[in-house]
Amino acid sequence: MSAGGSSPHLPRTAECVIVGGGVIGCSLAYHLARGGMKPLVVERATLGSGSTGRGAGGVRQQFSTEVNVRVGMMSRHMLERFSEEIGATADLRQMGYLFLATTEEEAEQFRRNVDMQRRVGLDDVRYLSVDDALQLVPDLRGDDLSGATFCPSDGLAGPNEVTLGYAAAARRLGAQVVESCTVTAIERDGGRVAAVVADGQRVATRLLVNCAGPYAGQVGALAGVDVPVRPFRRHLFLTERFQLSKSPPMTVDFHTSFYIHPEGDGLLLGMSDPAEPSSFDTDVAWGFLEHLVEHATWRLPPLAHAAIKTGWAGLYEVTPDNQAIIGEAPGVPGFWLCCGFSGHGFMQAPAAGHLLAEVLLGHEPEFDIRAFAPDRFGTERLTPEVAVI
Repeated sequence: MSAGGSSPHLPRTAECVIVGGGVIGCSLAYHLARGGMKPLVVERATLGSGSTGRGAGGVRQQFSTEVNVRVGMMSRHMLERFSEEIGATADLRQMGYLFLATTEEEAEQFRRNVDMQRRVGLDDVRYLSVDDALQLVPDLRGDDLSGATFCPSDGLAGPNEVTLGYAAAARRLGAQVVESCTVTAIERDGGRVAAVVADGQRVATRLLVNCAGPYAGQVGALAGVDVPVRPFRRHLFLTERFQLSKSPPMTVDFHTSFYIHPEGDGLLLGMSDPAEPSSFDTDVAWGFLEHLVEHATWRLPPLAHAAIKTGWAGLYEVTPDNQAIIGEAPGVPGFWLCCGFSGHGFMQAPAAGHLLAEVLLGHEPEFDIRAFAPDRFGTERLTPEVAVI
């Protein structure tokens, strides 16, 4: 419900309805509106209040599949000119991403990744020796490392700044963005999408895009579409004022998934728990902090002297191959998917919104995105993304 206890007013018809007002939905809305369409964005809470606002804000191009490298490069270039195009800051800080390999198998994977990334056009990425990595982060324990990669044009940006910037720009171009409004039904006529119902109001449309992030499966079920996206909790912890001997880039211990980057006058720490089952739980499991600290202080011993200020949890929207789902759902004309980014939604949102908008507007995207097609599941076309943290 909106302020005052009444539901927001929705139009009776819309050229396109976007379900989900996170960074993906807002990027898509802007790029559709820029192309002449007037989409309606329906967000059940507030813009960016889901996974978008609970992430670490990472922006990287270092992936193991060509399509994700291309998406990452396009998104980085779009964020670099964000203020000029959108009229708002993206809070882009290109401090770089440092990936650390522990095993020889990981080091070999890193070498293959760098070869492919450079072939695709990521010119500033490079493979590092352990000594080179220690030059960047002198506090690292390096006796068990086998190599590293570094890309200085990777970094961080502001999830709220980018989301709200896209939403404001979309509105200026004629899009309607409605918050505190929940989609409860999707109507079909002859198989194809015909309307959505939200807060008791029916909006006729022949085009719906599911940008609901971790809730994409639930939205899909309303249309009778099985969307293979599952939510997984991910924790972040922020230290009190603390500095290492040298300000680090975004540093990822790939073997354990532990990562760290400067945040304000402290450090942001994150790590995944592969043993945790899928759920929509975003409560902080403070017991997990002990597990994280064990790995954090092993890799960066000075962290033993850091105090934790606060912690929070958000949801990854994970697919079976850790790749996004972008395209029209098989068998349901008019029902499109732009979800399942598996922890990479914010960093891929600028390009993903643009590329899908090009398709929906009848244009040819700059490069082939069929690797993200919804009909790939259950086939031999899966190419898992392994550079996942």
